[in-house]
Amino acid sequence: MRNDSLFKQRYMRQGVSIVEITVTVMILGILAAIASPIYSRSLVNYRVDVATQRIIQDIEQTKQVARQKNSSQMIAFSTSDHGYKISGVQSLDKAGQTYLVSLGNAPYQCQLLFLANADEPSVAVTDLEITFDRFGMPNCGIIVRVGTGPVQKQIFVAPISGRIIVQEVNALQASVQ
Repeated sequence: MRNDSLFKQRYMRQGVSIVEITVTVMILGILAAIASPIYSRSLVNYRVDVATQRIIQDIEQTKQVARQKNSSQMIAFSTSDHGYKISGVQSLDKAGQTYLVSLGNAPYQCQLLFLANADEPSVAVTDLEITFDRFGMPNCGIIVRVGTGPVQKQIFVAPISGRIIVQEVNALQASVQ
C-alpha cells in the first residue's frame, strides 16, 4: 500500500510548471514570427490579383455592353482616385449612379500606380479614358499598373484588337518608369 501512494505522489502531479509554459510560449512566438511575413506577403499578392481580375472583368464587360447596346462605352481611369468608372452602366450598389470602382477600399486596398497610352508607354498620365466602339474595339491602347508596395501587375489593352495582357512588374522595373 505504501508503494502505491508513493507512486501517485511522484508521478500524478497536477498542472504544469512555469518552465513548460515558458517553452511553449517561446515556440509559439517563433512560429508566429516565421508565419507573419509569409501571411502578409500572400495577403498583398491576393489583393493585387483580385484587383487585377476586377479590372480585366470590367474591361471585358464594357466591350460586351458596347456590342449589346450597339453604341460606344467608356471606362475612365484615375490615379488620383485610385479607381475607375464605366459610363452607361449603373452601379450595382447604388441605384441611379454610375458604376464606380475604388481600388483603395476593401477588399482590394490597392492603388492605380501608373496609367499610359500604349502609343506613349513612358509618359504617365493621371487620367485616362478608353472607349469601345459598337463592335467592342478600343479607340486606343492603354497600360494600367495596379499594386501595393512591391507587388504590382500591369494590364495592357492592345490598341487594335482590344486583347488584354497581364504582366507582373518587379520593383526594379517599377522604379525605372
